Amino acid sequence: MKTLYGRIALLYYALATAFLMALALVLLGMAIWELVQAFRAGEVLDVLDSAGLVIVGFALIETSKFIAEEEILRRKELRSAVEARRSLTKFITIIVIAVSLEALVMVFETGRSDITKAVYPAALFAASMFALVALGLFQWLSSRIATAPADAERDGEESIDHHGAEREEE
Repeated sequence: MKTLYGRIALLYYALATAFLMALALVLLGMAIWELVQAFRAGEVLDVLDSAGLVIVGFALIETSKFIAEEEILRRKELRSAVEARRSLTKFITIIVIAVSLEALVMVFETGRSDITKAVYPAALFAASMFALVALGLFQWLSSRIATAPADAERDGEESIDHHGAEREEE
């Protein structure tokens, strides 16, 4: 039963990855089409719309790449806290980059059309920066927790500094 579930999950991950990549390519095609139409009409704001589509496509491609790397190519459970932290960092970084880029495009759009609507893009950018700070805090706290038992086992012979490098105590 476990192997059947594993095969079904692998098939699902492969299909989801292919779907996300195809969707990203469709968005890229739509962005190119909107860009051509914007240049024909001379509308600068429509160029920014095509940039927004590219950003969403970027997030989809990165997400599909993450799924492929973590679930299809590796085909193993997360074996340590370090691997879990690394995977979570990759995924949250994808989200932070996509949201930050989208907020930037929205700031330019609202700056050219209606500056009174700039509150939402600014809030979106602030939320992405909060997610980035929260990720940094998570990284710092989880690295401190992961190294604490290792330090206790060493009985003072050597310790791990905050960057994960080993050094001898003086």
